Amino acid sequence: MERWLLLSNCQTFGVSDSMGLLCPYIGVDAVDIWTFKNNMEHYMHEIPKYFRVVIHPHFRDIGCDFSNAQNLSVLPSIKFDAYHPDLCYAFSNGPLEGPMGAYHSMIVLAAFEAGLTTDATRKLFRREIYQASGFLDRWEEDREHLIRSFAIFGLDISAPFRKWSRGGSFMYSVNHAKIQCLYDISRVFMEHLGVQTSNSNLLPPDNLVKGACFPVYPEVGEAIGARGSYLFKVPNEYRLLSLEQFIESSFAAYANVPKGSIVIEHSSTVRYQRVKEVIAEWAASERALAA
Repeated sequence: MERWLLLSNCQTFGVSDSMGLLCPYIGVDAVDIWTFKNNMEHYMHEIPKYFRVVIHPHFRDIGCDFSNAQNLSVLPSIKFDAYHPDLCYAFSNGPLEGPMGAYHSMIVLAAFEAGLTTDATRKLFRREIYQASGFLDRWEEDREHLIRSFAIFGLDISAPFRKWSRGGSFMYSVNHAKIQCLYDISRVFMEHLGVQTSNSNLLPPDNLVKGACFPVYPEVGEAIGARGSYLFKVPNEYRLLSLEQFIESSFAAYANVPKGSIVIEHSSTVRYQRVKEVIAEWAASERALAA
C-alpha cells in the first residue's frame, strides 16, 4: 500500500477521508497547517518516508523545503465567496473572535464603526444594500477564479462545479466547502495522477459542518438560485443565532477591543470600503428623512 501525506488547511480531513474511500490501495496521513507548524521539525523529518506528499499551495509560503519528498504534488482548496459576500476576517492585535468565531459581517462591522444602533444595523440587511455593495454580482468572477486556481495545477473542476451549483449552496462559508465538493476534487486530483478510483460514491462524514456556518442571505440566494436564511450556526455547537442575536453579539465583541483598532483582511478591503460608503449614504438619507 502506498503511503501519502496530505498537508492542507481546514479542508484537510474531508479530502483525506475522501481519498481513502476513492482508492483502497492508498493510505493517507492528514496534517493540517496548524498542527504542522506546531511540530514542523518532526513532519519535515517524516516526509521522505512517504511515497507521495500532497501540499496546499500555502505551504510554499512558510519556508519549508520539500525537495526530499519522493513525489511532491500540489492540491489547492476551495475558496468561493459568491454565497457569502458579506463575510470577512477581522483583526485587533491578532485575530478577532466574534459570535461566529473568526468570521465577521462587513455590514455589521461597518455599522458598528459608523456608530449605528443594532436596530438600525438590522435594517441594512436588504436587497438595496446588497446591490449597492456589489454582493449580487460576484458569481461569474468568483467561478472563474476558483476554476483557474485549480487549472494552474492541471486540475479541471469545471464539470464538478456545474454539479455543485445545481444543488443549492455548496459552501458553509467562503473557505468551508461541503463534503461532496471535497470528494469530487479528491477524485479529480487522483485521476489526474493516474490513480484508479472506485465508483462506490460513499461520502465520508462532513466534518466542516461542525464549524461556523454562515447563512446565504435570502436576497443573495434569490440572485444565484440558492435557498437563503438569516440563521447563523455558531462554531463547535449545533446552535443557531438569529440575525438580531448575531448583530448584538458582534457589537458586544467589538466593544471589548480598543476603538479604531479593528482592521479586516487585505483581500476584502476594497469591498469593505464600498460597504462603508453605502452605509454612510444610507445613514445620511435616514437622517434627512427624519429631519
